Parts: sequence; structure tokens; C-alpha cells
Amino acid sequence: MITPVSIIVHGPTVLTHSSGRATYRVRIDGIANISQLWFSVPASAEAMIQGRLDAAVVALLMPAMRFRTDLHLDGPVTDELVRGAGESAQEVLRRLRPELARVEIISPDARPPSPQPPHVATGYSAGIDSFTTLAKRYFDPTVPDHLRISHLLYNNVGSHGHGERGNALFRQRLARARSGAAELGLPLIDVESNVDEVYLAADIEFQPSHTMRNMAVAHLLGAGVGRYYYSSSAPYDDVKVAPTADIGIADPLLLQALSTRSLTLTPVGTDLSRSAKVALVSQLELSYRHLDVCLDSSDGSNCSKCSKCRRTMLMLDLLGALDRYQKVFHPPTDPHWREDHIVQALVQELPSARSVVRLYDEHVGISPSLRMRAHTLKARRFAHRALMAGYRRIRRQLT
Repeated sequence: MITPVSIIVHGPTVLTHSSGRATYRVRIDGIANISQLWFSVPASAEAMIQGRLDAAVVALLMPAMRFRTDLHLDGPVTDELVRGAGESAQEVLRRLRPELARVEIISPDARPPSPQPPHVATGYSAGIDSFTTLAKRYFDPTVPDHLRISHLLYNNVGSHGHGERGNALFRQRLARARSGAAELGLPLIDVESNVDEVYLAADIEFQPSHTMRNMAVAHLLGAGVGRYYYSSSAPYDDVKVAPTADIGIADPLLLQALSTRSLTLTPVGTDLSRSAKVALVSQLELSYRHLDVCLDSSDGSNCSKCSKCRRTMLMLDLLGALDRYQKVFHPPTDPHWREDHIVQALVQELPSARSVVRLYDEHVGISPSLRMRAHTLKARRFAHRALMAGYRRIRRQLT
């Protein structure tokens, strides 16, 4: 990683191409091999693109902090966002990722927020968190019309992997997302970007940065979207500001810091545990055909083998709802798969692992033999980590 002297952001410009897409583009000086940051949406959504540098500020804040260099904004930007990104957001990010440094955001053309637009959007991945947001902010008949979801977004900002392989998986998953959105009757805006290249240049992976990447998209469409619901994975019991590999544990704080009077960013689902979310989603008939939770899929479908697939299947099974998902899951034929997964979950510290353990204990009960298996597994992992650490120390001494 080459540390730049400073990052200067010029623009933005918005172009419509013959391919039927509109591209928001800013020129960047100061990051090796990265000359621009761009986002592309269907031309039908061009009117929703905000003509300020707000999206670029959110997208580039973590890379600038990683490079330890200031952001110079050569273009219009919302003053409230500059203040939130320059103060609270950076304090949260530095506590999550100690390698980040405070930077200055220099913005000579900072402007007051525009009036808040009418549309309400959320990202649609068809996962448990995503369907929870739909259940609470779309299907719930008590939601006021001005708070009800009106648009869905499907973003290609790093969650599908890197390079052409990631782009190919994005396109496969997008086709499935379009099918679900069509059944909902909601417009789906697919957003492509090179933001992942910028983060890779700064040596920042997706999980520690997903909130910033996706909120850049929310600000991108800030001329049409006045409220954005972010499907948060961490329940309130786990919300904190401490070193972590998952930025999601601080979503409520970050979203507030990155909101303006033009765009309100709100986490949804933080009031529910993972098992409570699964129980809620299991009541949505649409999810029986479109639920997508897989970590290892190569074609956009559920593999039914990875830890996330099995965790979800086990929760659905314990809730008596797994039979509803025959179109998206193929449960293992091994009669011991449930117990094997609980053993794995017992040695994990993730909120989702604790949630499935509690649910299993309530419905089945965790036997002493399962706890002993988990204890043995934990001891083996500890011994392996200690052995590898010793091996690395010896190699350093020899070199």
C-alpha cells in the first residue's frame, strides 16, 4: 500500500450512456492506480442522482483514514455531512479499526441540505436481514405511507467478491433479486461501482467497511431518496464501539453520523435477535421462494452446506418452518447435522451463533455430550493457534 500525500476529489459529473445507464463520476488525485470513483445506475434512475460530492465523501472516508491523508473536495458538498463525517463518524471508525487515523475534510463549497425527497429505499439482498426490513417497513400495515419502502436497491460494492468473478456473481444474484422485486411490485435499482477497487487499494476488505460502501450509494441517490433503511445484522445487545472485523456492530451510531436533513439513514432489525428475525421472516410467503443466505454460492442459489445456510435451516427447523423452504434449501441427509452445527456454534462468539444456541436449548436442550464435544473442539483450536503462533515466531527469528 502506497500512502498518498493527499486525496483531491473533483466533480462530480453525471453522464448518460447509450447502454441505458447513467454514471456519477468524480476524478481523484492522490491514490496510486485509482484515477476516478464512479457509480452507475439505470438511466431511469438518473433523476435521483444527487449532484454533490456527498456519495464520494462517504465512499472515500475510510480509505483516506487508512492512508492517513486529508480529503480535499473540489466541488459542492452538503455541510451537515461534512460535519458528521469529520467528527462523529471518524471517532466511531477509529475505535472500530485502530489502524485508521483522523483526517481533515476540506470543503470550500459546502452547502446547506436540500429539501428532503419523498422516496424511501432499502437494499434488497433477499437475506434474513433484508426480509426483516421488508416485514417491518413494507408489509406491516401500520407503517405510515411516508415511511413505507418505495424503492429497492441492489448494490455491487464488494459483497459479491472482487474483479470479474465478483461481477459475474453479482449479475447472477441480480437476476434472482429482480424476480423477488417483481413479485413485490417495487422498482429495483441496480447500482454498479468501482468502490471496491478503492478499498482494495487501501487494504480494507468488505466486512469491516460494508456500512460505508452502501451508505455511499444511499447518498448517491439523495436527490430522490429521503429515507434509507439499512438492514442491520447486530442486535442492540451487541452494538458497541470497539475493535472488530464487522463494522455492523456500530451501525446505529454511524448511520446517525452520516445522516442529514435531506437523507435520514436508519438501521432496521437491531431490536431483534437472529432467531426472532428468522421467526418473523418465516411468516412472509415471498421468502419461501426467494430467501438467499448463502456464503459459498457460485450461482446465486443456496448451497445448503455452508455455515450460514445450515444455521438458517436449523433455526427454521426448530421453529417448525423448514418445510416451507423446499424451493430454496436442500436439508442434509446426515441425521446428525443439527448437533454438528450446534457444536460449531457453541465455540463461536458471533451474535448469530449465540442466538441459534439459545433457540436449540429452548426447543431441544443441549446435552452434556454436545457441550463436551464443543469443549474439545475449542481446546483443539486453541492449541492449533498457539502452535501456529510459535511457528511464526521461530520463522521470524530465523530470518
